[in-house]
Amino acid sequence: MGDAPMTNKKDKQQRIANSVSEFLEFATEFTNLWFQKERNWGPWFRGHNDASWELMPKLYRDKPPARGRRIVEDELRQEFMMRAPSLSNERPQNSWDWYFLMQHSGAPTRLLDWTEAALVALYFAVRDKKGKTDAAVWVLEPWLLNQSVLEVPEVIPPGAEAGLFKADAERYRPWLPDRYAISTELNVELPVAVYPTYFAKRISSQRSCFTVHGSRPDGFDCLPEVATAGLANIIIPGDAVPEIERCLSIAGIDEVTIFPDLDALGRSLTMSLRDESRK
Repeated sequence: MGDAPMTNKKDKQQRIANSVSEFLEFATEFTNLWFQKERNWGPWFRGHNDASWELMPKLYRDKPPARGRRIVEDELRQEFMMRAPSLSNERPQNSWDWYFLMQHSGAPTRLLDWTEAALVALYFAVRDKKGKTDAAVWVLEPWLLNQSVLEVPEVIPPGAEAGLFKADAERYRPWLPDRYAISTELNVELPVAVYPTYFAKRISSQRSCFTVHGSRPDGFDCLPEVATAGLANIIIPGDAVPEIERCLSIAGIDEVTIFPDLDALGRSLTMSLRDESRK
């Protein structure tokens, strides 16, 4: 998960992994540390191709547009929802589904992709990496994040309203207000963690989950100290990347696993040809 241009949290928990086995040791360490009582829960992971990249969504990476981010975002959402049905077989059921689909389609949103699958995040960190810069995988305790921001230790799919208490779904509405609502700015600042519904094959195959930012581009830098205890970072040295890529391939984590479609198969075969040419 990840294409975002690391926060400079002074107290961030950082490890260095030179192999897949070391990476899994650290992923297990954080899982055991954060989920001592809830053994069926686990952290979320996000891979960054460059360890210097921030935890900042695409919509916030450029300077604010003159008309305001909120207005422009509503226009982008409108355009996407208008044109996407003829270009895809996916059929989102509500505003959250549409927003998740925008993110997975590469459109600018206030979302960051995470995954429950540690090796999927590692794949994104090393995928088609150029140069010798270090990569990174961020590790998040999402229940702790929501406890600190919402004062409720929960992570739910707000778009799957059937069977949810209405108040639970409404709790997340400020992070995705209706398009062209009267207010021109978000009235929440910090990010929260949400689950999607698995309406799209890619969301399912990647075990996707998301954080959605509020009005602050640097939301992860502004979290209360209690929340930063659930945020860690695993550095992948640049010279370790080729061997990690090879080991992930042996484990069956490749382009087609992550993107289950014909385009991904074509990219996978192109990568195979590239690797043959390097021998």
